[in-house]
Amino acid sequence: MDAATLLREVSSAYRELKSLAIEAVVITESGDEDFRRREEQRVRFFYDGAGRMRYEPCGKTGTVEVNDGEQLHTCFRLHGPGGGAQYYRTPIEEMRWLPHRFRPEFPLSNQPVFLFAGIEERVTEAEVLREEDGCYVVSVRYEPAPHPSVMITGGPVLYWVNPETWMVMRQQGDIGHRFPMWDEVRWSRHTVMVRTMRRNEALPEETFRFTPPAEAVLAGGRSGTGGGGGTAFVEGGPDGQRRLEHRGWHEWDGETLVDHSRWKVRGVTLNFERRMTFAADGREVRVEERIRGPLEEVKGEFRLGAG
Repeated sequence: MDAATLLREVSSAYRELKSLAIEAVVITESGDEDFRRREEQRVRFFYDGAGRMRYEPCGKTGTVEVNDGEQLHTCFRLHGPGGGAQYYRTPIEEMRWLPHRFRPEFPLSNQPVFLFAGIEERVTEAEVLREEDGCYVVSVRYEPAPHPSVMITGGPVLYWVNPETWMVMRQQGDIGHRFPMWDEVRWSRHTVMVRTMRRNEALPEETFRFTPPAEAVLAGGRSGTGGGGGTAFVEGGPDGQRRLEHRGWHEWDGETLVDHSRWKVRGVTLNFERRMTFAADGREVRVEERIRGPLEEVKGEFRLGAG
């Protein structure tokens, strides 16, 4: 069988699913010849034909995601002796895509993919390499994402496809991550290996109900990355004109708080630096601002009453 026909069969099989229950191992490997890191986690995934979904780690820590048909509930169960958890809710109609579904512009991601409808889209090259463990091993290259992103798929993605069910039993490929506003790309290899799979069996209703842990705190705000006095995020836009990249950080220079902010909007990079010096009696703050664009730099100074 040629690779293009095989991928169409896989896509069709996932579109016709009434339910799916999977236990899998997710493996992430990174590093170089001097230092390597390997992380392995056992996870469970459930899906029904109504579009509801549940993803959870088998251990006590990690991320739980439940789509109950109306909202996506995401709960982060924290590591460490203190434990704890945070969760948030997102209405389904506000989401541009749902997790764990195949997206041809990002065929691999930090969230393992379990639903492969559309696997045949945006393919530039596909080849059946061999048969292994009762599966066809298929190498597939996809068109690059239409807009620059912090996540990049490197090289082909490999799929192990069961020819009796057309289900993907294993996937492997390299993912590069670029921190917003940085040029450096850090690479890691991601592998998802399905250990058990049940198809088209009735799933209990409670599978798709979310009850937050007693210690969980409802969180809110923009998703992104943070820590160490800095934050970063990327927002896409339907036409590319509203796409944003941002990175911000701050530090103290003696008694002056220095805030840095770097934005990339419509292909233009703007750098902001604000120096905030508070009067000894706390009644005034002096703000010195410097803004640098691609062609020029402007400065300003302001004094504000503070108490």
